[in-house]
Amino acid sequence: MSLPPYNSSVYWKEYEIDTPTFDLAPVEKPDMSPFLFHMTGKNQILSILSDEEIGEGNGFLKACIPESNEGKYNASVVCFTESPTFALDFFRYRSFRRWSDNQMFGIGFSKSALVKAGVRPCVYADDELKTNIINLKYYVENLEIENENFAKCLQTLSDRLYPLTTPLLENFASQGFMWEREWRLCPTEKPEGLSFPFESIRIICCPASEENEIKEILGDHSRNINFVRSWKEYNEVVDYLTKRKSDLYIPDSVTAPHEQERLEDLKEQLNKHKSLFNKLSGYREVIERFENPSESLDVSIKEIEDSIAQIDQSIRKIESSARKI
Repeated sequence: MSLPPYNSSVYWKEYEIDTPTFDLAPVEKPDMSPFLFHMTGKNQILSILSDEEIGEGNGFLKACIPESNEGKYNASVVCFTESPTFALDFFRYRSFRRWSDNQMFGIGFSKSALVKAGVRPCVYADDELKTNIINLKYYVENLEIENENFAKCLQTLSDRLYPLTTPLLENFASQGFMWEREWRLCPTEKPEGLSFPFESIRIICCPASEENEIKEILGDHSRNINFVRSWKEYNEVVDYLTKRKSDLYIPDSVTAPHEQERLEDLKEQLNKHKSLFNKLSGYREVIERFENPSESLDVSIKEIEDSIAQIDQSIRKIESSARKI
């Protein structure tokens, strides 16, 4: 049900989306996800799920210095992305390291659950702010501050802010790593990393050929986990958006005055509409694996169906007229 323009007779509450922010799904806001993913390679995901020190039925994500912060930055953190599943494979197209590491594997957790565990969104800082945050850490660690409460406040601020800082790199040609939409678990919360029970896993990204090996490690917990092919979803969505750029219209006698020309145009548009219809249907299936059906997507599909029926009818009329002649 689409929200109409403002009108005093419309009851807005009937259209309100009141899902808690951490649980917002792509069907409600397409660029949001209720999950946080840790993306990695095959050997790494097997190691994460098979850490002997943590114990059976648990996994461990080791803290490390992020790629975007290497250099003067020395905080080890556990990194996640809030990108929806259908956007995750962009990472391999953007980063050679991620492609060469074959990062088609990932573990998805509930965003709400990780927030409770201390995971927070990154602070993308420009050069000046980044320098000030680094300096703050240095001053707190090396200068004596007489006021004990003020010193404690600065220490807490530095401990919480410094690990979350990632450079905006606004003056670089690549313009940094904002595309990662990164969240981090800070060392103040878990110095070594994050241990987690298998039951907290919501999604596993992996190729079909590797699924059984991962399921063997997860045991019965795998029954409650969605296994997805994030690169397939990415390709489907990109293909859909690319094809949608093509002009879709129903030819009329003005755009194609000659019947034969209009017939060919109608058939071409019929194929385009059917292709878009199939993509929309496929896109809905991707989303519905995790979320509730999207009414807006249903409306789009219905509109395409109506257009297909209208074009079909026009073609039949022209072909019928041609047979009579």
